[in-house]
Amino acid sequence: MSYLGDFSRFIHVAFGAIGLIAFWVPIFAKKGAVNHVRFGKIFVWSAYIVLAAAAIALASRTANLLREGIGVSDQPELIAFMVFLGYLTFVTFVIVRHGMQVLQSKGKPDAIRTPLSVFLAYASIASSVGIIAYGLFLDPPNKILLFALSPIGLGNGFGQLRYMRRTDASPRAWLYEHLGAMIGAGIAFHTAFAVFGVTRLFDIGFTGWVAVIPWVAPAVIG
Repeated sequence: MSYLGDFSRFIHVAFGAIGLIAFWVPIFAKKGAVNHVRFGKIFVWSAYIVLAAAAIALASRTANLLREGIGVSDQPELIAFMVFLGYLTFVTFVIVRHGMQVLQSKGKPDAIRTPLSVFLAYASIASSVGIIAYGLFLDPPNKILLFALSPIGLGNGFGQLRYMRRTDASPRAWLYEHLGAMIGAGIAFHTAFAVFGVTRLFDIGFTGWVAVIPWVAPAVIG
């Protein structure tokens, strides 16, 4: 199981780097042009692969902890961090999927109002509520991290429901919704790079509440 986890982390990092680079081409390219479409697809598929690899790595790590008999009371900070990463993996998937659904349906918000899309939007909201409840009731040492990014699921879930229910959408509403979702996914890539890449490349060690800065800075800037 550890080999699977290690391989998943390698794939996660490799396609994370590809997606991080590919993200900037559609940002500056003419919208709808060849490079926008081509690199946009590279970014989206990189995102799906990164998220799948993250889910597998988390499942592998969870299985190892269960096998070793390690629970919440034994390592509360580690378990809380894993729950937090699972939350981010899920809400990022919902964001990317919504952005592509909007692109495919374009000026028809009701076309993406399927049972699955509505369920994922509500699940995104529920995951935020769950992560807040986890921090409040289990009180892990790193609960500030859970609280800091808990609004992501709430904001995106309610935003997606609001878009799907629009009956008076302007002709360009789908474009703004698509761009917003893709930029949100890009922020997730840059957040991972800021937390796990920059801090290790430059040997930066944040402790206490300051450790939250790499997690929230990309979202604030974005």
